[in-house]
Amino acid sequence: MKKIEIKNLSGNVTNRAVMEDPTAWIAKSVSSNEWGLPERWVPHKDEGGSYDDADVLDERMAEIEPARPFQPEIPAVYDGGNLISEAIPSVPAVPAVMQKQVKLKAEYIIEITDISQQIEQERINNESLAYLASTDWLIIREIDSGVECPAEIKALRQAAREAIVQ
Repeated sequence: MKKIEIKNLSGNVTNRAVMEDPTAWIAKSVSSNEWGLPERWVPHKDEGGSYDDADVLDERMAEIEPARPFQPEIPAVYDGGNLISEAIPSVPAVPAVMQKQVKLKAEYIIEITDISQQIEQERINNESLAYLASTDWLIIREIDSGVECPAEIKALRQAAREAIVQ
């Protein structure tokens, strides 16, 4: 079992969940920017980008696809049912452009804690406390009337006390 806490950059918890496998939930929330923007590549300030320098994790040069010039719809020209390829103007190839980019940190922090052992210990504590409560009357009877509590019960009560971890 996992405990998930989503914190903003100030360290305040904004979302919590406990579940067996949080992978799908996290992926859905990240893709919808539910908690803020994830880590992302943006243009460098030299390329017109806007960001705080403290948020930069990495830099790179990246090849970006330039905008294609507008191409009006050209009607097909046929000669006797055959498409005339000379009538179709060729679109000049647009070379790729290199752009300086920075990787910005996410606007949130995801903390995942495995709480399986904690949950198991809580189960053990609850069972042990329930056993102690159910046998308290035997100890009270021994104190009140002198009827001795069986040694086996006393041993099990001691084991239950030792099993409890706060």
